[in-house]
Amino acid sequence: MSTVQTMFPALGTVNTITLYDTAHKSVADDARSFVCELDRKLSVFRPDSELSRFNALRGGEWMSVSEDTFVIFRESILCGKLTNGAFDVTAGPLSALWREAIRTCRLPSTAELQRAKRLVDYRDLRFNDTKKRVCLRKSGQSVDFGGIAKGYAADKVVEQLQCSGVQNAVVNLGGTVGVLGRPQRVGIQDPSRPTGAPLGALTLQNEFAVTSGSYERGAVIDGKRRHHIIDPRTGLPSESGLLSVTLVGQCATELDALATAAFILGAEDAVPILRSRGIEAVFVTETGEVLVTPDLQSNFQLFQQKGA
Repeated sequence: MSTVQTMFPALGTVNTITLYDTAHKSVADDARSFVCELDRKLSVFRPDSELSRFNALRGGEWMSVSEDTFVIFRESILCGKLTNGAFDVTAGPLSALWREAIRTCRLPSTAELQRAKRLVDYRDLRFNDTKKRVCLRKSGQSVDFGGIAKGYAADKVVEQLQCSGVQNAVVNLGGTVGVLGRPQRVGIQDPSRPTGAPLGALTLQNEFAVTSGSYERGAVIDGKRRHHIIDPRTGLPSESGLLSVTLVGQCATELDALATAAFILGAEDAVPILRSRGIEAVFVTETGEVLVTPDLQSNFQLFQQKGA
């Protein structure tokens, strides 16, 4: 039996699905098709996507959505509540503002930030469970699933592979990694070095690892580097003292959202939330410390000790 691999762009990143001990290329192709279809539904960059059409509605206007989209809405609100708004999918106006700032190397004005902040509040999302309908309370509000979509996709792909009889696989959706079956070593990017330079490695088996880091996107504006992880409480790039957070657990959807929240909250405030969900973590601080939660230490190897 052979190894089958498919690599493709979707969800704003490059994705790889690798199946071991199987000759069924069609299974990998089906998984790729699912991720690409999810991208078509959820992309804020596609004007015809389900999410873009939802974001174009007026405040209080309802829209019926697909099962996948509805589930992600629901999971997003649960994570918003769990983190007291550190993770907030209605931060679309802030995300758009800072994407433009990073693209043009121009800081948003105070008035622009205040306008965007007033539109951010996950509690403004409303649901009709029976009809799978959703709406936002205020006109101008918008949702961005960039902090949760890859996790949901990874969960569904692994579930799909299991249903197809796959026993050993690695699903890597732009750094959201799921290992099915036999143990695999998964590298963690060193946030202070070029892409591809690992800080260390985790050994995973039938679980997921998700990383959120300020090194992924950013620009130097007015002499200071501004990154893409925006604290919805301040409207500004997070200043929690972290360079990256890697979470390990059983549900990639939850890990994806909580990795963003943990980065924003900082290690001290994030750990109690993560502990309550049975999630382990590796934190890399701006001072070079690598902090690993106790139950993960035996599965983590640090390649190069960071300087203090």
